[in-house]
Amino acid sequence: MRSGRQDLADLLSIAPTMASLGVRCHIGPMSTDTIYPYTLEIRPCEKPEGHFTWVIRELGKLLQRSDKPHSSEALARKRGEAEIERLLGPGR
Repeated sequence: MRSGRQDLADLLSIAPTMASLGVRCHIGPMSTDTIYPYTLEIRPCEKPEGHFTWVIRELGKLLQRSDKPHSSEALARKRGEAEIERLLGPGR
């Protein structure tokens, strides 16, 4: 039976060989990309028919939704995007 120390020693002895062969580490590179925390969903209303509402989620959780139905999908999107801009604050 092998000890944990022996397994570690074996691993350390092959590590330079793996690197020289171009074997990539299982850990991906660090990223400077930021995850945008807000999502905007545009949904058709049941009543009044033909109108739309927007829903803003922060990391998947409901944050805010429109109070009033909008007459078109484009208008609902425009108002929802404006609300996200307001949430982000000045300077963004």
